[in-house]
Amino acid sequence: MRAAVLAGCLLVATTATAAADTAAVDPFAGTQIIYARGTALYRSDARGRGETELVQLPANVAVRALRTDAAGRVLLADLDGRWSWMLLDGSARALADLPCADGPAQLATDGACVLCRSQQSPDKSIIVNLATGKLTPIDVPAPGSRLVGSGAERRLVWADAGGVWSAAPGNPRKRVKLAPEAPLRGFLPSPDGKRAVGVYTDVIHPTPRTTKPADMLMGFALDGQGARRKSVRDSVPVEWSHDGNWVLVQDGSKACIVKAMGGQYKCWKGYTAVSIAPDGSYALILGNRDKAADKPSKSSKQDKKGKKGKKDKKRKKQPDRDEPKAEPQDEPELSTGDDTPIDDVPVPPPSGPLALYRGKLDGAFTESPGLVVRVVEGAAVWIPTQP
Repeated sequence: MRAAVLAGCLLVATTATAAADTAAVDPFAGTQIIYARGTALYRSDARGRGETELVQLPANVAVRALRTDAAGRVLLADLDGRWSWMLLDGSARALADLPCADGPAQLATDGACVLCRSQQSPDKSIIVNLATGKLTPIDVPAPGSRLVGSGAERRLVWADAGGVWSAAPGNPRKRVKLAPEAPLRGFLPSPDGKRAVGVYTDVIHPTPRTTKPADMLMGFALDGQGARRKSVRDSVPVEWSHDGNWVLVQDGSKACIVKAMGGQYKCWKGYTAVSIAPDGSYALILGNRDKAADKPSKSSKQDKKGKKGKKDKKRKKQPDRDEPKAEPQDEPELSTGDDTPIDDVPVPPPSGPLALYRGKLDGAFTESPGLVVRVVEGAAVWIPTQP
């Protein structure tokens, strides 16, 4: 008996070691992403390999957002402002509609329920229990509200003119103040409810001797004090990493991963942020489809050694305008476009021929994003690896 137990322990240890070795060699082993193309959602690994169709979609709908829970068991989808969901265990064959009004929606960390705008009272919210279909009316606005924690520890967090608050989901009147001042916009609590980000009015220093007011994304603890720390200026928070340490934001024409309560960040110019890896190590970003065809082949590199070498050297010195590079900046510039977020999602997918790319947090700032899927039409999401 003892020998059998020891053999079993050795087998488990060997299997765990092999899995760790595989992950070390291939960082994308076991990863999953979901993305939209045509009239279907597709699933593949984070390199775009092993693509399979997940589910069919209604004709002529735009997939504005895809979200999932921390365990990757539930998919939440925004189809032209109409929210729907499905289990990712293979049991569902279609997306099921949710009784939510057009507006923002948040999936609970454990995937048990959804918080969204009420159809009967658009200035209030409802909680939809996905297992039973039960609806619970909540007297708080849907924008900026979030369910944090799971099970008996689940809390409702929201912001209004009086500050930032927390309460049990079924009793929002018995509330606790988490921060004295609510953000102007972009309020997004972390999955565990310990901190949040939002845009506040602050000052910047264009020159050493001048100051001027500016909107600034800030991170702050939800501890009753709400001391704030500056982040990327005037950007729009998209979503938190599931570990609660990183935030995916859109800063004008740049998609960025920023440290929740620190100064570390990395941006990719010319891309739109759509999803972040569970540990914040990668971002899924949308970009122009033509960027994937701009990389020179080996034969073209050899041709540069020919008679036209001098001309090619001159051309090589000029920057490639069609393939923007990520670059470090001490203080990202104010965005110049119209960054006003729509109601249901903070940053909608752009139009035009799109490809899905993967931005890596670690490494050089000049490292270009890697191509994942050359043809996509709408949002994408990084699915946490299921245990």
